[in-house]
Formats: sequence, C-alpha cells, structure tokens
Amino acid sequence: MKKLLLLTLVVMLGYAQSKAQTGKSQVVRVNAVANANGTITLKWPAETWSGTFEIARRALGTVSWNTAASVAGSSSSWTDNTVKKGEAFEYLVAKASGGSNSALGYIWAGNTLPETPGLGGIIVLVDSAYLKALSTEMVALQQQLKEEGWIVSSISAGRGESPQTVRNRIIAEYNRRKGAVKTLLIIGHVPVPYSGNYLAATGQVYPPDGHPDHAGAWPADGYYGDMDGVWTDASVTNTVGSQTRNHNIPGDGKFDQTKLPGTVELEVGRVDLFNMPAFSNNDTLLVRKYLRRNMLWRTNRLTTVERALIDDNFGTLNLSSTAFQNFSCMFPTDSIYENRDYISTQKNSPYLWSYGCGGGSNTSCGGIGTTSSFVADSMQNIFTMLAGSYFGDWDQQNNILRAPLCNSALSSAWGGIPKWYVHHMALGRNIGYGAKLSMNNVTDYWNGGFNLSDNKVHIALLGDPTLKMRHVAPVKKLTAVSQSNYVKLSWSKALGKHDGYAVYRYDTVENTYYRVNKNYIIKDTFYNDSTNYFNGRNTYTVRPIRLETTASGTWYNLGAGPFVSLNHTNGRKVLSAQLMGISIHPNPGHAEVTVSLASPADHGWLVTLTDLTGRVLVKQEMKAGSKSLNIHTEGLPQGCYMVLVSHQGQFVAADKWIKN
Repeated sequence: MKKLLLLTLVVMLGYAQSKAQTGKSQVVRVNAVANANGTITLKWPAETWSGTFEIARRALGTVSWNTAASVAGSSSSWTDNTVKKGEAFEYLVAKASGGSNSALGYIWAGNTLPETPGLGGIIVLVDSAYLKALSTEMVALQQQLKEEGWIVSSISAGRGESPQTVRNRIIAEYNRRKGAVKTLLIIGHVPVPYSGNYLAATGQVYPPDGHPDHAGAWPADGYYGDMDGVWTDASVTNTVGSQTRNHNIPGDGKFDQTKLPGTVELEVGRVDLFNMPAFSNNDTLLVRKYLRRNMLWRTNRLTTVERALIDDNFGTLNLSSTAFQNFSCMFPTDSIYENRDYISTQKNSPYLWSYGCGGGSNTSCGGIGTTSSFVADSMQNIFTMLAGSYFGDWDQQNNILRAPLCNSALSSAWGGIPKWYVHHMALGRNIGYGAKLSMNNVTDYWNGGFNLSDNKVHIALLGDPTLKMRHVAPVKKLTAVSQSNYVKLSWSKALGKHDGYAVYRYDTVENTYYRVNKNYIIKDTFYNDSTNYFNGRNTYTVRPIRLETTASGTWYNLGAGPFVSLNHTNGRKVLSAQLMGISIHPNPGHAEVTVSLASPADHGWLVTLTDLTGRVLVKQEMKAGSKSLNIHTEGLPQGCYMVLVSHQGQFVAADKWIKN
C-alpha cells in the first residue's frame, strides 16, 4: 500500500490537470466505417455534451493537423466526403469546450487501402549464445520475414560486449544498407544499455513510476535504435537508487541521457527471457518456445478471438487511456470488455489484446497478479500491456513485464507511462511502428502527462516488432518456367481465409515489387505472365491477399509467399527502349523525363509512367508528327520508375527511369 500511495502522490504532483479523471474519460473512443462510395465515417459513443467535437485530419507521417469539421456535442459521427478508395488519413477528434479539450481520440482510418508488399529492411540482432542452439528457429524466422516482404540482415552480439560496441555494429549495418533499414529485432540477452538520471528531487525528472528508491539509470533499448544521437557517459553521478544496477557514475558504461537525445530511427523490439527462473526453464528454451509461437501466429496457425480486455485498478489515474485509445480503433465497442479480471478471464478464454494496471513491484501488479500467476496458468492473449510501479525497469529477475512472453503473449509493454500509440495496427501496420512513434512522441500525440515520462530512455517494446494483428496463411510452393514468350507460374493453395492471390515480379537490385495482376485478384493457383518483356534472370513471388475490415476501415492484407527465379527468354524480341531506337532522357533526371523517337510518330504512340508496383502515374499520347514527349515529374518522390512505350495497343519497349 505504501508504494501505491507514493506513486499516487507523485502522479498528482506531475499531472494535476487530470487528477480527477479516469483513463476512459480522457479518450474520445473513435472508430471508423469505410463506405461503399469511398468515403469514411468516424463514429464515437453518444453522450450529453454542451461543447463541440473538433475534428482535424492529416496524412500519415506529417506533423500539422488541418481542421476538417466542428460538430455539435450531441453528435456521435461525422463523414469525410473528400476521401476516395485507396486512401487513408489520420484523424484527431477533440472533445472541446471554452477553448480547451477534455478528451482526445486518434485514428488512422482508410477505405480499401492497397497492400504493402515491401516492408523495408530489418536487422535481426541475435545473442551469440543462441547461434547454434536456436539455429533452426532462426533460419525459419528469417526466411518467413523475407517472404513477408522484409529485407533481412543478421548480426550477433556476445553477452560480454559493451553496448557501445553493439551499437556501432548496428550503425555499420544501417549505413551499409544506406538507410534502408527501419526495424531492429533483438533476440536474447544482448547487452542491455542503461541510461538516465532519474531523481526524485526538485528540478529533476522523477523516475517514471515516481519512486525515489528507483532513481538512476534504467534499461534503454532506444539507444540501439538511435542512429545519430549523441550519448555521453561523463556528467551524471546518481547513486540514490536502492539497487546498484541503477547507479550511474561517469565512465561506468551507463549513459547520462534521461531524454532520448535524438529521433529514434529504428523500430526496436527485444525478446529477452534471461533470468526468469520462476518458469523452470532456461532462457534458451523459453526463447525457443517464443519463436515457435511467433511462427504459428504469423502463419495463421495460432488462433485467438478478436476482442480486448481492460482491467484498470488505478481509479483516478489516467494510465488506462492507452488501452481505451488504441482498442477503440481496433475492435467494435461491444468487443472491448472493461472490469474483467486479467488473470482468471484470460485463463479461460482468449483475447487478442489485453491491458492491466495497478500498484506494483518488480514481480506483481495490484489487482492483476504476480509473475507466478503466469507460471501457474496459461494466459490466452497475443498482445498485452501492463502498467504499475517498478516493473517498467524490466532487466530484473522474474520481472512481471517479461512474464507474459514466457507464457503465451508475443508482445508486452509498459503502457501508459507514457501513453502508447499502436492504433495503426488496425490498418495492417506492425507493432514496431507504434513503438517507435511512442518513443519519439512529445507533442505529436497527447503523451498522457504522467511524471514527464514521454520521450524518455526507458520506453521499450518487449517482443517482436514485426508482428501484426492479422496474418494471412502463406503460399508454400511456387514454380515458374519460361515458355512460348510467357512466364508460367503455379503454386500451392494457401490455407485459411483469403480472397485470392497477388503475383509480383521482384527487382532484386532495387528490392521493389511490381504487381503483375494490377487491378484484380487471381482466384486460381496458376498464372501466365504475358507482360514480362525482360530477358534474362527474373524473380517472382506469389502471395495470398485478403480484404480486411476492422474498426479503422478496410485494407488489403498480404500473406507470405516464396520466391522463385528463372531465366526468361521473350521470343518477341522486345528489348530495351534504347535498342528500339527510343531515347529516355535525362536518366537520372528530376523535373521531367523526355521520350524521343528516331523518326516522327504516326498515330497511336502512347507513353506510360508507372512506379515499380505497376501503379500508373502518368499516361500521355504522343502527337502525330512529333519526335518527343515531355512528362513533368516535379511532384514525384525520388526513386525508380518504369517508362512503358506502346504503339497502336502493342507494347514496344520499357526502361527504368531514376528520379534524383
């Protein structure tokens, strides 16, 4: 009880404006419906409110909000009629009165959002103690990641190495890949960086949980995700904490920074089950079990029920606002259950997401349970968040925040200290995307105001950052042959629910996907590609696709698919544009690209500019008698494009064009 009272006191000092509010009351619980005409309708629970609901909108990844609407306090919905199919926007709904907001809701809502075949680069950083013992699981995971669209690099680290040495290795790989890496998956007891000068004193930043005996340096995996921030070990002397593990003095290998010194570039997640003897298995076996559950989940062989549980034992504190905010975007209102007991409920029935908070210690959470509770019973959840004192400092024996990963969960986080934002998962993003947003967030989203804990070094995702809320069962086998000017593909039927298949040509140099069946879904398990005019080595992948509907709208979800390479000969001898007497210049270029013919054009010459997914960006007809056509490209981002030239409906030539 003493710990809970102390935490409450500190929170009241640091969060006075909301001390009388609950987490639920601070959130406008927004969900979205994708309408058949392409528009999006936002909805929230009706209530008696004398003020207004102020609605703003922005494109994902931008900073500024643009005012969209103001509706009466009696309203419980609003339709954005400017959205079209294939688009998604982030919305902010504020419950406003007298120039101030009493509740906020955020949602990334979309209507028939296209699939994302390429997910970017990932570094898998493996504890060298596992390289032999878990070699089978690691090979399977990396192959699965590749088939899901990740570009995988693998490095290792010894437990005795310094965090500085490990980070230098990560940065070297990041630079080698020229910034293409966006995610870092840490597997095992890779050296844990410590950083911070948390100190319960006037003018200092309180420990995130508010306890003076918990002062000093905390685990700081954000260090591994920060590619250019300056971290020092020269100025902090802090030996107030009760554990020497948290003490921080100059030159001890623990860093001075309490606030993240730079933007975290990588989505970082760690699977570290070292020093959890309560589970009667060593860390190697616990991680093996985790990796096998992970594989079952991402291949759609581990089932759950799409609903969420919230067990809030903190009354007037606002920690559970993290749960109400995110879950409202993920699930229908009647699939979010409040005031159900975390342990007993999930012991008997599955939940995709769960949240629990209460007064805590390293191994207990008031009203929730203890680390031993996870040992005794199998909790049936996939994603969970827990919040309470002490266990956010997770690098301790039998730590309760890591306990769910030893049981059945695939991710765990200290949700609410500060607020977390993982609502983008409802439209197919991986959980690491939200973890990175939550680390970097200062004012982009409401951070919860809890003990000034936002943007601090302690924020961490425990679990695999590549995981999604929904996975589609993969295609397992794929064959390809070049025959009669076609590439003939056939594949095994994917298990489970899917709408059909998407076929991609994969550029192994640019690491980009070109959708062959652009505007439709293949229902069969075979396809003849007649559009491949590129002689030589070609690579294909086939992936199952499914239109998903969630509380944030609709989006196309891709399963994994194997790659196959073949030597293809196009008997029609359609070669590069240059060999056909067609010039595409300047290449590289910037403001425009010009297509020139060797002789004046007659009727029927058409030039099409596409991205490497096959999406048509510009289509223009060349005037008869003209020898060239200029296509303006100022509005296109830097990257690689395709210029396709056809004459009277027949394909003539194609070449890549680079915009610099």
